[in-house]
Amino acid sequence: MNELREGPLHIAAQAGDAQEVARLIAEGGVVDAGDFRLYTPLHVAAGMGASEVVAVLLDAGADAGALTVFQDTPVHRVAHGLVGAADARVEIIDRLLDAGCPINAVDTAGRTALWFAAGTGTTPWTPEQQTTRFRVLQHLLDRGADPSIAAGGKLGRPIDAARGLHQMKKYRIEWADGAALLEQYGQ
Repeated sequence: MNELREGPLHIAAQAGDAQEVARLIAEGGVVDAGDFRLYTPLHVAAGMGASEVVAVLLDAGADAGALTVFQDTPVHRVAHGLVGAADARVEIIDRLLDAGCPINAVDTAGRTALWFAAGTGTTPWTPEQQTTRFRVLQHLLDRGADPSIAAGGKLGRPIDAARGLHQMKKYRIEWADGAALLEQYGQ
């Protein structure tokens, strides 16, 4: 275990090594072990877009709705991440939702996975990242994510996040395609 209280399963999940994850589980690794912020190996694998690792962990009984100290679910992590192929992220979303992770769960700031998928950050995305985020955003909407859920304070709704309104004006990046998609779904 390292200084962040990440165990071998966390490290293997971050590396996307499904075989190592399966081996560690077979040797008694605890699938829902949390690090110092209660991120489980499933949170880590989802955030990395490691669909094979997610499948191994869920098959071993990992809690699809596990919560961190920030009340993040693994679906929050897959929606927020910028690594991993679009197909893998969509597959992870389906696996997590089918295993019982609530699609409209809110974190401690009131943000849903849809809000994270729409949020722009302050650094422009590569074309591949933009394509992936669009597919994740659309897939969450298609699976029933509620675009009207507003986060606390100035964070606003997912459409506000796509418009970059949660950022300081100086650093604001608007994601026009994301905002347009959310408008199609009633926001």
